Amino acid sequence: MGIFGRKNKSGNRSVNVTYVDGIKSYGKGLAVEVSFNETELEIKSRIVKNKPIIKLSLDQIIAANCITEKEIIEKSKSVAGRAVAGGVLLGPLGAIIGGMSGVGNKQKLETHYYMIINYKSRDEEVKVLSFEIVNSSLHWAGFIEELRSKIENEEIEKEIYL
Repeated sequence: MGIFGRKNKSGNRSVNVTYVDGIKSYGKGLAVEVSFNETELEIKSRIVKNKPIIKLSLDQIIAANCITEKEIIEKSKSVAGRAVAGGVLLGPLGAIIGGMSGVGNKQKLETHYYMIINYKSRDEEVKVLSFEIVNSSLHWAGFIEELRSKIENEEIEKEIYL
């Protein structure tokens, strides 16, 4: 089993993600491994060794999905940089025009992917675990599909409202 394999050292299907919300003892941004076998889902920290291992029976899981969040990030344009470039190419007038073209904001579209797991707690309350899928999250789509196939739920919903 290589470092980029689909299974962890125990031979269970796994994916590396970043924790976002749903576990009190974990902090947002913690690198975690989410894995499952025939009976349970397991979440454990990949870096901080003193964090508890979280186990959830597959019978408790209601749904597992991937959602996206598009975030517009505004970056200030560089007025000075454009003025220098304009001055080099077109002289003093080019410097003024180049500087003026740098006024305002530039918008960049970023998409963030999240893995969401809905489950019923011991007291039958519906709860949510959320993880961000990051660059090191290889094979996450297959992970979610395989997890869905393990969930014994007659009514798998097409849409989940969080």
